[in-house]
Amino acid sequence: MLAKRIGTLVGMVFLLTSLTGCLWAPELDSVRKDIERQIPDAHFEKEFAISLGPISLGLARTIIRFVPDDDVHEAREYLGDLSKVQIAVYEVDHIPRGAELKTPRKLESLLDEGWEMAIKARDHGESLWVMYRLDDDEIREVYIVVLDPDELVLVKVRGRLDRLFAKVMEEHGDLGALGIRGH
Repeated sequence: MLAKRIGTLVGMVFLLTSLTGCLWAPELDSVRKDIERQIPDAHFEKEFAISLGPISLGLARTIIRFVPDDDVHEAREYLGDLSKVQIAVYEVDHIPRGAELKTPRKLESLLDEGWEMAIKARDHGESLWVMYRLDDDEIREVYIVVLDPDELVLVKVRGRLDRLFAKVMEEHGDLGALGIRGH
């Protein structure tokens, strides 16, 4: 009987999450399209895309409350600082060797809207852009684009990210492998 209830709960969660979150992220797709325009022979196959807003993130926090696992409860606290999460992952079918790639137009337009470029790197067929937007001197949004020979990954997150980063650093301290040191 308990297994049936859990199965029903999981099914309802999936249904509600898919109804409240989009299984695509059109804003992120514009970056992919721009890269394809810049490199006409490039082609990307969508593996995964999702956009979660306040309702679906709130639903996830509520559901996590019923999971008897401390790590999951830690994730619930992190979700409390997020208001929107968009993720898209594309498999790279083909990118010609030596293709020149400029910063995608969407990212350039974000600079005009007050965003800051934190990281812009290109090395051996890989490209990385990390941007952020401040509001009242606090990080409110982050946009990450990673392109390597295998995948294109696009992530945009909105929320109280300064608080989220502080929680992660406080709880996990030294993230030395990433070159980040905590308290």
